[in-house]
Amino acid sequence: MNLGWVAGRWLLVLPLLIAGGCSGLGARRGSAGEPEATARAARVKALSERAQAALDRGDLEAARVDLVELTNLPPTSAEALYRLGTVLKLEGRWAEAETSFRGALKRDPDYPLAMVGLGEVEAHRGDSPSALKHFETAIEIDPFQPSAHFAMGRLLERMNRPNSALTAYFRALEYDPNNPDVSLRIAMIQLARDEPDQALSRLDRVVEQAPENALARDVRGLANLRLGLAARAVADFQAFLVRYPDLPKGLYHLAVALERDGQPAEARRVAARALRLAPDDPSLRGLAERLALAPPPVNPQPAPPR
Repeated sequence: MNLGWVAGRWLLVLPLLIAGGCSGLGARRGSAGEPEATARAARVKALSERAQAALDRGDLEAARVDLVELTNLPPTSAEALYRLGTVLKLEGRWAEAETSFRGALKRDPDYPLAMVGLGEVEAHRGDSPSALKHFETAIEIDPFQPSAHFAMGRLLERMNRPNSALTAYFRALEYDPNNPDVSLRIAMIQLARDEPDQALSRLDRVVEQAPENALARDVRGLANLRLGLAARAVADFQAFLVRYPDLPKGLYHLAVALERDGQPAEARRVAARALRLAPDDPSLRGLAERLALAPPPVNPQPAPPR
């Protein structure tokens, strides 16, 4: 996010919120409306800060409650509506999010972040042409906005245009070079193109930047497997399964890595667990059958005493 742009808008909005409580353009110091305006400005500041604190700790419901109250304080700002729409989108309340983003754009038609939010809602419901148009317009207004390039890349991926998606992702990295989500999407495309070396180099950095990102560990495990680094793949898949312990596909990946790492007994145990969770999955059934038929490892005979 272009923090300087957002901060600049907020500094412009706050005086307007304060001025909104005055009894008109001719309000004088000490007028009856001044205490009300001061109290409203203080309430706006408190709600804004409390909503951000709730977002920082991952409490979307608390953030939404505060932002709803904030948007009900006249005059409603485009910034407040955009922030509310973002929280609603994260909660999966897509229709309400759309209403908030459209409300923000009604107050400020050239608000690129609100355009990106609306485009994401449209992409979610399958309206790709309208979503793409909103992303393009947002980039025209603010070409240095990484979230617009990232959102466009995600949509282009879904439209099966990986080359164009990569262009959008690399543009996003120009303006936000340390964003692990963007780097992860690039690595996933590189892996799908059978470029595991390039993907692994990028994934190592993603895991370093965001060690809690389970998807990054799963994708890095696949890259390690592709490069024959079975022990590293085992470690990555195990880390992924700490977050998603009952995901059959994750267990399948771990079983394959264990088999290639020379641990057939443990591979059989993991494959059997995966098959219990997804008994109709043909790839899991094939793996379990293959592992069951595999001969046990041959233990070398001890050397005869001298």
